[in-house]
Order: sequence, then structure tokens, then C-alpha cells
Amino acid sequence: MIRAVEAGIRHVLSGGLPFVGVVVTADGGVSEPGFNRVPETGDPTAHAEIVALRQAAEERGSSALTGATLLATGEPCALCYRFSAGHGISRVYYAVDRDSAAEWGFDYRASYAADCTQDLPIAATAQHLAVDRAPEPFAAYLHRRAGGGAPRL
Repeated sequence: MIRAVEAGIRHVLSGGLPFVGVVVTADGGVSEPGFNRVPETGDPTAHAEIVALRQAAEERGSSALTGATLLATGEPCALCYRFSAGHGISRVYYAVDRDSAAEWGFDYRASYAADCTQDLPIAATAQHLAVDRAPEPFAAYLHRRAGGGAPRL
């Protein structure tokens, strides 16, 4: 998760969003970070978690997702929880929860009720993983967006 947060900081500093996903397969394989690519691709499903899952499936085969763990810098939205559950992910850990993400300007909490996400076992068992620097990608994004240029981290 530490590497995911650091990748998120670098991604924001290069103009991207603070969301990063990483897949850890049941045999210990670790995917490359998946970044939120919605703005640059126009693909509304190109969320960091989904990008990471697609990359891991392409690299290792879709069966490698079964029993894997998803690490996310921000708690997954309803779409990402559903996609993860549908592709065999068994555990989800996140560095910044949905309420904190909302405080940083990314409020997707309404998607959970609209999609009945609370009924998904994977969402109910997802856990916050405390990591130093977890809010930094979000803070860097807000700083850059406010016209402050590259923040001093």
C-alpha cells in the first residue's frame, strides 16, 4: 500500500488523479499500479481499481484474480466494488476511506446506496489500512487544482 500511495503522489504531480489500484494475487504476485484514466481516455469505467484488475488479468490471466487482494489509495466506489466482486477478488484494503475522500473533494458516497453496495460481502469486509502519507495524493491534487503548482511534500 505504501508503494500505491507513493505512485498516487507521482501520478498527481504528473497531472493525474489521486486514485491508484494494485492487485496482489493469491500466489503473492503484485501488479503494476493502475491509475484512474477516466479524464484522459473518456472511458467512464477506467477507474484505478478496474484498470489494475484489467492489467493483472492481461498479465497473469483472468484466473489469477480469483482469491486476489485489491489495494486502493481511495476506498473503491460502488462500480469498483461490484467489478472486484464479479472478478473473484476476495479482499479489499484502502488507504483513505469514502468519508475522507469526500472531504478531499471526491464524494461518491451516494453510489453505494444507489447500487446496494452494502449488500456485497466484499464491501462489507473491506478494511482501512493505515499508511503514512495516505492523504498526500489527495492534498497534492487539491493544491494543484487550486493553482498552487507542484506542492512541497
